[in-house]
Amino acid sequence: MVGVADAPPTKRRLRVLVVDDNRDAADTLGTLLGLWGYEYRVAYDGLAGWEAACAYQPDCLLLDIRMPGLDGYSLARRIRQHPELKDVKLVALTAFSDETHARRAEEAGFDFRLVKTAEPSELERLLIMLSDIMQLAGQTQALARRNVSLASETKELLEEVKENLQEVKEEMKEIKEELREVKEGKAQERQE
Repeated sequence: MVGVADAPPTKRRLRVLVVDDNRDAADTLGTLLGLWGYEYRVAYDGLAGWEAACAYQPDCLLLDIRMPGLDGYSLARRIRQHPELKDVKLVALTAFSDETHARRAEEAGFDFRLVKTAEPSELERLLIMLSDIMQLAGQTQALARRNVSLASETKELLEEVKENLQEVKEEMKEIKEELREVKEGKAQERQE
């Protein structure tokens, strides 16, 4: 029989949030994500992206860098400071490819950076890798829960063994006492 702790984790689709002020680019990317089988949402500016991230709790954010108001760097820093979003994978989608922007992206907390007009296959490979990581993390958590359960069962069994050993020791003491009494009785009989 398979218990809850033994059940393999079900594969959950990667949840992706696209944040880009270019509506056509954002919608096209969202459509592509849907075709690839991912759950997705789209936001068209940094503030809407922040609100969507808090509500949607995505696994991955694809962020444009240059947006009016709250830019991609600022949004990434906010995401990293939010306790429930700090582990979200952040991917910068940017037209900037120079070292200054690469450094700024890293400092803001981005995990990956793709230069816009990147091949869709490059993004797909990245998302497949992130899905695999998420699946492995789920399996690791399930195994950790199972290990905790096994450790608890082992502790209980050890306690039972200790109790049984204590009972056996007490019984052995009683048997030794009875043998001593029998020996003393026989020694007295011989003396009489």
